[in-house]
Amino acid sequence: MIREDTPEIVKQANAAMALAADDVVFRARRHNTPIVVWRDGKVVKLDPFSPEFDDVREEQPPTNEK
Repeated sequence: MIREDTPEIVKQANAAMALAADDVVFRARRHNTPIVVWRDGKVVKLDPFSPEFDDVREEQPPTNEK
């Protein structure tokens, strides 16, 4: 949850991180590769189709290519 008094740059950074995370899941699903994260002091491979990632958009996130 973002507070009302959060600086605009922080809001933009949070939005960029959310888009990047969506892109990671999208690419992992497209290429059927695991998502690798650090959890509880260990490297863990996660299935990109697991319910943990159900809130991610199904379409490809927009790119910044010009």
